Amino acid sequence: MHKKLLQLLWVLMVLVVIAGIIWAYKKYQRPLIWTMVNVNYSPQQGDAHLLQTNLGKNILIDTGHMDPAKNALLPFLQARGIKKLDLVFITHPHKDHYAGLLPILESGIEINTVYFNVPNRQICDVEIPWGCDYDEILRYHTILKERGVKIDEAKAGLEFQIGLGSYLKILYAFDGVNTPVGRTDINDLSLIMLLKHGSSTALFTGDLNDKIGEYLAKEGQHLKVDILKFPHHGTEGAAPDTFYAAASPSVVMVPSPALLWCSERSVRMRKWVEDRNLPTHVNGFSGHIQVKMLRNSFQITPEKNGVQLPTPHCQVN
Repeated sequence: MHKKLLQLLWVLMVLVVIAGIIWAYKKYQRPLIWTMVNVNYSPQQGDAHLLQTNLGKNILIDTGHMDPAKNALLPFLQARGIKKLDLVFITHPHKDHYAGLLPILESGIEINTVYFNVPNRQICDVEIPWGCDYDEILRYHTILKERGVKIDEAKAGLEFQIGLGSYLKILYAFDGVNTPVGRTDINDLSLIMLLKHGSSTALFTGDLNDKIGEYLAKEGQHLKVDILKFPHHGTEGAAPDTFYAAASPSVVMVPSPALLWCSERSVRMRKWVEDRNLPTHVNGFSGHIQVKMLRNSFQITPEKNGVQLPTPHCQVN
Protein backbone atom coordinates (compact mmCIF):
# COMPACT_ATOMS: atom_id res chain seq x y z
CA MET A 1 0.00 0.00 0.00
CA HIS A 2 2.80 2.38 0.95
CA LYS A 3 4.60 1.60 -2.32
CA LYS A 4 1.46 2.31 -4.38
CA LEU A 5 1.01 5.64 -2.60
CA LEU A 6 4.58 6.65 -3.42
CA GLN A 7 4.04 5.68 -7.04
CA LEU A 8 0.84 7.76 -7.16
CA LEU A 9 2.61 10.74 -5.63
CA TRP A 10 5.43 10.35 -8.17
CA VAL A 11 2.94 10.33 -11.05
CA LEU A 12 1.19 13.40 -9.66
CA MET A 13 4.50 15.25 -9.35
CA VAL A 14 5.40 14.42 -12.96
CA LEU A 15 1.98 15.64 -14.14
CA VAL A 16 2.39 18.89 -12.21
CA VAL A 17 5.83 19.45 -13.75
CA ILE A 18 4.51 18.73 -17.24
CA ALA A 19 1.56 21.08 -16.69
CA GLY A 20 3.97 23.77 -15.50
CA ILE A 21 6.14 23.35 -18.56
CA ILE A 22 3.13 23.56 -20.87
CA TRP A 23 1.87 26.68 -19.04
CA ALA A 24 5.28 28.35 -19.26
CA TYR A 25 5.67 27.44 -22.94
CA LYS A 26 2.27 28.91 -23.80
CA LYS A 27 3.10 32.09 -21.90
CA TYR A 28 6.52 32.23 -23.53
CA GLN A 29 4.93 32.13 -26.99
CA ARG A 30 2.71 35.12 -26.25
CA PRO A 31 3.92 38.46 -27.60
CA LEU A 32 4.89 41.58 -25.75
CA ILE A 33 2.69 44.48 -26.85
CA TRP A 34 4.15 47.99 -26.89
CA THR A 35 1.78 50.81 -27.77
CA MET A 36 3.05 54.30 -28.44
CA VAL A 37 -0.11 55.99 -27.16
CA ASN A 38 -1.26 59.01 -29.12
CA VAL A 39 -0.85 61.87 -26.67
CA ASN A 40 0.13 63.92 -29.73
CA TYR A 41 -3.31 64.42 -31.29
CA SER A 42 -3.08 68.20 -30.75
CA PRO A 43 -0.16 70.61 -31.28
CA GLN A 44 0.97 69.72 -27.75
CA GLN A 45 3.77 67.14 -27.73
CA GLY A 46 4.22 64.28 -25.30
CA ASP A 47 5.45 60.74 -24.66
CA ALA A 48 3.46 57.78 -23.32
CA HIS A 49 4.35 54.14 -23.99
CA LEU A 50 2.46 51.15 -22.61
CA LEU A 51 4.12 47.74 -22.39
CA GLN A 52 1.88 44.70 -21.84
CA THR A 53 3.85 41.54 -21.11
CA ASN A 54 3.09 37.84 -21.46
CA LEU A 55 2.87 37.58 -17.67
CA GLY A 56 0.12 40.18 -17.52
CA LYS A 57 2.28 43.06 -16.32
CA ASN A 58 1.44 46.61 -17.39
CA ILE A 59 4.33 49.07 -17.60
CA LEU A 60 4.19 52.73 -18.59
CA ILE A 61 7.13 54.77 -19.83
CA ASP A 62 6.13 58.44 -19.45
CA THR A 63 2.58 59.76 -19.21
CA GLY A 64 2.28 62.81 -21.48
CA HIS A 65 0.87 66.22 -20.50
CA MET A 66 -2.13 66.37 -18.17
CA ASP A 67 -4.87 67.10 -20.76
CA PRO A 68 -3.69 64.53 -23.34
CA ALA A 69 -3.43 62.02 -20.49
CA LYS A 70 -7.08 62.72 -19.57
CA ASN A 71 -8.31 62.70 -23.16
CA ALA A 72 -6.19 59.96 -24.74
CA LEU A 73 -4.06 57.92 -22.32
CA LEU A 74 -6.75 57.24 -19.71
CA PRO A 75 -9.43 56.19 -22.23
CA PHE A 76 -6.83 53.94 -23.86
CA LEU A 77 -6.00 52.23 -20.55
CA GLN A 78 -9.63 51.96 -19.47
CA ALA A 79 -10.75 50.52 -22.83
CA ARG A 80 -8.27 47.68 -22.24
CA GLY A 81 -9.46 47.03 -18.72
CA ILE A 82 -6.19 48.10 -17.15
CA LYS A 83 -6.73 48.74 -13.44
CA LYS A 84 -3.12 48.48 -12.28
CA LEU A 85 0.25 49.68 -13.54
CA ASP A 86 3.06 47.56 -12.13
CA LEU A 87 5.82 50.00 -13.06
CA VAL A 88 5.89 53.59 -14.30
CA PHE A 89 9.10 55.21 -15.53
CA ILE A 90 9.41 58.97 -15.88
CA THR A 91 12.34 59.41 -18.23
CA HIS A 92 13.04 62.99 -17.14
CA PRO A 93 11.25 65.80 -15.27
CA HIS A 94 9.43 67.69 -18.04
CA LYS A 95 5.64 68.04 -17.85
CA ASP A 96 5.02 66.43 -21.23
CA HIS A 97 6.51 63.28 -19.70
CA TYR A 98 5.19 63.28 -16.11
CA ALA A 99 2.10 65.51 -15.73
CA GLY A 100 -0.23 62.67 -16.74
CA LEU A 101 0.52 60.94 -13.43
CA LEU A 102 -2.19 62.93 -11.66
CA PRO A 103 -5.09 61.98 -13.97
CA ILE A 104 -4.00 58.34 -13.72
CA LEU A 105 -4.05 58.48 -9.91
CA GLU A 106 -7.36 60.35 -9.84
CA SER A 107 -8.93 57.75 -12.15
CA GLY A 108 -8.45 55.02 -9.55
CA ILE A 109 -5.86 53.09 -11.54
CA GLU A 110 -3.43 51.58 -9.04
CA ILE A 111 0.29 52.27 -9.46
CA ASN A 112 2.72 49.99 -7.67
CA THR A 113 6.09 51.69 -8.27
CA VAL A 114 7.21 54.88 -10.00
CA TYR A 115 10.80 55.55 -11.04
CA PHE A 116 10.94 59.35 -10.99
CA ASN A 117 14.28 61.01 -10.28
CA VAL A 118 14.45 64.41 -8.59
CA PRO A 119 16.74 66.73 -10.58
CA ASN A 120 19.31 69.20 -9.33
CA ARG A 121 17.38 72.35 -8.37
CA GLN A 122 19.72 74.75 -10.16
CA ILE A 123 19.61 73.10 -13.57
CA CYS A 124 15.87 72.51 -13.15
CA ASP A 125 14.62 75.94 -12.12
CA VAL A 126 16.39 77.85 -14.89
CA GLU A 127 13.61 76.43 -17.08
CA ILE A 128 10.73 77.96 -15.11
CA PRO A 129 8.03 78.60 -16.34
CA TRP A 130 8.25 76.63 -19.59
CA GLY A 131 10.15 73.53 -18.47
CA CYS A 132 11.41 71.94 -15.28
CA ASP A 133 10.02 73.15 -11.93
CA TYR A 134 11.70 71.69 -8.85
CA ASP A 135 8.93 72.51 -6.36
CA GLU A 136 6.27 71.03 -8.63
CA ILE A 137 8.25 67.81 -8.93
CA LEU A 138 8.46 67.60 -5.14
CA ARG A 139 4.69 68.16 -5.03
CA TYR A 140 4.17 65.22 -7.39
CA HIS A 141 6.39 63.07 -5.21
CA THR A 142 4.33 64.05 -2.15
CA ILE A 143 1.06 63.17 -3.91
CA LEU A 144 2.43 59.81 -5.01
CA LYS A 145 3.53 58.98 -1.48
CA GLU A 146 0.16 60.05 -0.06
CA ARG A 147 -1.52 57.66 -2.48
CA GLY A 148 0.70 54.82 -1.28
CA VAL A 149 2.81 54.64 -4.43
CA LYS A 150 6.39 53.48 -3.98
CA ILE A 151 8.95 55.87 -5.51
CA ASP A 152 12.35 54.52 -6.50
CA GLU A 153 15.44 56.06 -8.03
CA ALA A 154 16.19 55.09 -11.61
CA LYS A 155 19.85 54.07 -11.90
CA ALA A 156 21.96 52.81 -14.77
CA GLY A 157 22.22 49.04 -14.71
CA LEU A 158 18.79 48.31 -13.23
CA GLU A 159 17.21 45.42 -15.08
CA PHE A 160 13.60 44.29 -14.83
CA GLN A 161 12.45 40.82 -15.86
CA ILE A 162 9.01 41.87 -17.03
CA GLY A 163 7.92 38.66 -18.73
CA LEU A 164 9.02 35.27 -19.96
CA GLY A 165 11.79 36.07 -22.43
CA SER A 166 11.42 39.83 -21.80
CA TYR A 167 13.43 42.41 -19.93
CA LEU A 168 13.68 46.17 -19.64
CA LYS A 169 17.05 47.63 -18.68
CA ILE A 170 18.15 51.16 -17.83
CA LEU A 171 21.35 51.52 -19.80
CA TYR A 172 22.13 55.12 -18.82
CA ALA A 173 20.84 57.63 -16.28
CA PHE A 174 22.66 60.93 -15.71
CA ASP A 175 22.02 63.60 -13.07
CA GLY A 176 22.99 66.62 -15.19
CA VAL A 177 25.84 67.58 -12.86
CA ASN A 178 28.25 64.66 -12.50
CA THR A 179 28.35 63.53 -16.11
CA PRO A 180 31.17 62.62 -18.52
CA VAL A 181 30.46 65.85 -20.44
CA GLY A 182 29.99 68.23 -17.52
CA ARG A 183 26.81 70.11 -16.72
CA THR A 184 23.84 69.43 -19.03
CA ASP A 185 20.23 70.52 -19.41
CA ILE A 186 17.21 68.56 -18.16
CA ASN A 187 16.65 66.71 -21.43
CA ASP A 188 20.01 65.00 -21.03
CA LEU A 189 18.78 63.49 -17.76
CA SER A 190 16.62 61.22 -19.95
CA LEU A 191 16.74 57.54 -19.07
CA ILE A 192 18.07 55.45 -21.94
CA MET A 193 16.22 52.15 -21.73
CA LEU A 194 16.61 48.91 -23.67
CA LEU A 195 13.60 46.65 -24.19
CA LYS A 196 14.19 43.08 -25.34
CA HIS A 197 11.62 40.40 -26.08
CA GLY A 198 12.81 37.25 -27.80
CA SER A 199 15.20 38.44 -30.48
CA SER A 200 13.54 41.87 -30.91
CA THR A 201 14.97 45.01 -29.33
CA ALA A 202 13.86 48.62 -28.88
CA LEU A 203 15.52 51.71 -27.41
CA PHE A 204 13.62 54.35 -25.43
CA THR A 205 15.47 57.67 -25.36
CA GLY A 206 13.24 60.24 -23.63
CA ASP A 207 14.31 63.68 -24.88
CA LEU A 208 18.01 62.89 -25.22
CA ASN A 209 19.89 65.99 -26.38
CA ASP A 210 23.15 66.53 -28.23
CA LYS A 211 25.70 66.65 -25.35
CA ILE A 212 24.95 63.25 -23.84
CA GLY A 213 23.79 61.98 -27.23
CA GLU A 214 27.20 62.70 -28.75
CA TYR A 215 28.95 61.09 -25.80
CA LEU A 216 26.83 57.93 -26.11
CA ALA A 217 27.39 57.79 -29.87
CA LYS A 218 31.12 57.47 -29.14
CA GLU A 219 31.17 55.58 -25.86
CA GLY A 220 27.74 53.95 -25.48
CA GLN A 221 27.21 50.21 -25.24
CA HIS A 222 24.25 48.07 -26.38
CA LEU A 223 22.70 50.86 -28.44
CA LYS A 224 22.11 48.88 -31.64
CA VAL A 225 18.44 47.94 -31.85
CA ASP A 226 15.64 46.98 -34.22
CA ILE A 227 13.35 49.86 -33.22
CA LEU A 228 14.41 53.34 -32.13
CA LYS A 229 12.06 55.69 -30.31
CA PHE A 230 13.30 59.04 -31.64
CA PRO A 231 14.30 61.41 -28.83
CA HIS A 232 12.84 64.87 -28.25
CA HIS A 233 9.77 64.18 -30.42
CA GLY A 234 12.01 64.19 -33.49
CA THR A 235 12.86 67.88 -33.16
CA GLU A 236 16.09 69.86 -33.27
CA GLY A 237 18.16 69.92 -30.12
CA ALA A 238 17.83 66.13 -30.04
CA ALA A 239 20.76 63.73 -30.16
CA PRO A 240 23.11 64.03 -33.16
CA ASP A 241 22.91 61.82 -36.23
CA THR A 242 25.90 59.83 -34.96
CA PHE A 243 23.71 58.55 -32.12
CA TYR A 244 21.05 57.33 -34.57
CA ALA A 245 23.79 55.69 -36.62
CA ALA A 246 25.01 53.88 -33.49
CA ALA A 247 21.48 52.61 -32.86
CA SER A 248 21.18 51.59 -36.54
CA PRO A 249 17.44 50.86 -36.35
CA SER A 250 15.30 49.22 -39.01
CA VAL A 251 12.22 51.16 -37.82
CA VAL A 252 11.78 54.56 -36.16
CA MET A 253 8.93 55.59 -33.85
CA VAL A 254 8.21 59.31 -33.35
CA PRO A 255 5.92 60.58 -30.55
CA SER A 256 5.13 63.87 -32.25
CA PRO A 257 2.16 65.88 -33.51
CA ALA A 258 1.97 66.01 -37.30
CA LEU A 259 2.56 69.76 -37.42
CA LEU A 260 5.68 69.49 -35.28
CA TRP A 261 7.12 66.62 -37.34
CA CYS A 262 6.47 68.67 -40.48
CA SER A 263 8.02 71.85 -39.08
CA GLU A 264 11.46 73.33 -39.62
CA ARG A 265 12.41 72.01 -36.18
CA SER A 266 12.34 68.43 -37.51
CA VAL A 267 14.12 68.87 -40.84
CA ARG A 268 17.31 67.07 -39.78
CA MET A 269 15.48 64.05 -38.34
CA ARG A 270 13.15 63.76 -41.32
CA LYS A 271 16.14 63.84 -43.66
CA TRP A 272 17.92 61.16 -41.62
CA VAL A 273 15.09 58.65 -41.97
CA GLU A 274 14.31 59.64 -45.56
CA ASP A 275 17.92 59.22 -46.68
CA ARG A 276 17.87 55.67 -45.29
CA ASN A 277 14.35 54.86 -46.49
CA LEU A 278 13.44 53.81 -42.95
CA PRO A 279 9.85 52.96 -42.04
CA THR A 280 8.85 55.79 -39.69
CA HIS A 281 5.69 55.90 -37.58
CA VAL A 282 4.45 59.22 -36.17
CA ASN A 283 1.58 59.58 -33.68
CA GLY A 284 0.29 62.72 -35.38
CA PHE A 285 -0.28 60.78 -38.61
CA SER A 286 -1.10 57.30 -37.37
CA GLY A 287 -2.76 57.65 -33.94
CA HIS A 288 -1.95 54.93 -31.42
CA ILE A 289 0.78 52.71 -32.84
CA GLN A 290 1.11 49.11 -31.67
CA VAL A 291 4.29 47.07 -31.84
CA LYS A 292 3.72 43.36 -31.35
CA MET A 293 7.04 41.82 -30.37
CA LEU A 294 7.11 38.11 -31.15
CA ARG A 295 9.81 35.56 -30.41
CA ASN A 296 11.75 36.15 -33.64
CA SER A 297 10.07 39.13 -35.27
CA PHE A 298 7.82 42.11 -34.69
CA GLN A 299 4.75 43.60 -36.32
CA ILE A 300 3.69 47.26 -36.31
CA THR A 301 0.02 48.22 -36.59
CA PRO A 302 -1.05 51.89 -36.66
CA GLU A 303 -4.52 52.89 -35.50
CA LYS A 304 -4.98 54.80 -38.75
CA ASN A 305 -3.55 53.92 -42.14
CA GLY A 306 0.18 53.58 -41.59
CA VAL A 307 2.46 56.33 -42.79
CA GLN A 308 5.91 54.85 -43.16
CA LEU A 309 7.67 57.81 -44.72
CA PRO A 310 5.69 60.83 -43.55
CA THR A 311 7.98 63.46 -45.06
CA PRO A 312 6.15 63.61 -48.44
CA HIS A 313 2.91 64.34 -46.54
CA CYS A 314 4.49 67.35 -44.88
CA GLN A 315 4.62 69.35 -48.12
CA VAL A 316 8.04 70.66 -47.16
CA ASN A 317 10.43 71.84 -49.88
